[in-house]
Amino acid sequence: MLAYVRGSTAMASSRTGVATLDGEALVFADVYAANFAFVYRVVARLAGGGDVEDLVQEVFVVVHRRLREFRGEARLSTWLFRIAYRTVGAHVRRERMRRRMRDLFALNPPDAKEATSDVLDRSRRVREALDRLSFAERSALVLFEVEGQSAAELAEAFGVPVGTVYRRLHDARRKFRAAYDAGTGEGAP
Repeated sequence: MLAYVRGSTAMASSRTGVATLDGEALVFADVYAANFAFVYRVVARLAGGGDVEDLVQEVFVVVHRRLREFRGEARLSTWLFRIAYRTVGAHVRRERMRRRMRDLFALNPPDAKEATSDVLDRSRRVREALDRLSFAERSALVLFEVEGQSAAELAEAFGVPVGTVYRRLHDARRKFRAAYDAGTGEGAP
């Protein structure tokens, strides 16, 4: 058992391409068991609350997929921290973007009595910017940013590779921002 994994330095075997720790192959189950508490603490501190369990799971999905690539140039705990840091950072950026997009899309149109002209104008500009996107881009953007579906779910629904979904999202965000900016003379929030 690799109970000492966290503090030891691992080495990658040049012959097999398998990461080893003191000559013993790293096994995902052992890495998971020995480092779960560490990764959980790191994620909880970086994320600052909610979604901790999901984010820890995402970290270990990456670890499982990339364990063979671990070269042993740093401690295993350092490598795990970097994965957790990047995973939580991506999550924070996605959530920030989703909040902005939900605010912009305002799925429930404002009540005319309570709405200010600024809210109505912004809602109109959002609709106009969305109308300038292709159906595929608009669908990907709305389903990902507003409905919170994952890229994998969208790829399955659209019958395309996940990379295509990310490309559509990238293009849709860029075009949406340009169209929104053109309609306002200012940057999109």
